[in-house]
Amino acid sequence: MDSCPTAKELLDRVDYDISQLLQRFENIVAIAANKFDGTSHVDAAVEAFQIDVESTALIRASEDLLALHRLMKELWLFGKLDTLGEDERDVQRREKLEEDVTAIQSALDKGLLMPSSDEPEDHETEDPENSKNSEQSDK
Repeated sequence: MDSCPTAKELLDRVDYDISQLLQRFENIVAIAANKFDGTSHVDAAVEAFQIDVESTALIRASEDLLALHRLMKELWLFGKLDTLGEDERDVQRREKLEEDVTAIQSALDKGLLMPSSDEPEDHETEDPENSKNSEQSDK
């Protein structure tokens, strides 16, 4: 598969596979629930054939669901499957944040705001003599 399937396509495929599993199982149960009078070998052969066809289709639907599961794992592991998604609220929040950042940056550039003076102290700019004394006292 060259193109990456969309989330809707994957969910539709999951729904289809599950409905096929349920339908095939219901068909097998319905065939088995029929009263067989045992008089005709043809009727027995027809029912056996129907059960064989339905069980083959049930296995096929199970294999398709397993293949889909593997595909989704691969997409998720290699980063092509967006499991979280981005809803409208997240998009609006991100756009508002970007607008705020540009507004603050332009205010800083124009000199309307001053950068914060509450910068953390850098311990590397201490007096080298004090740091040597503290190293010697540690020994």
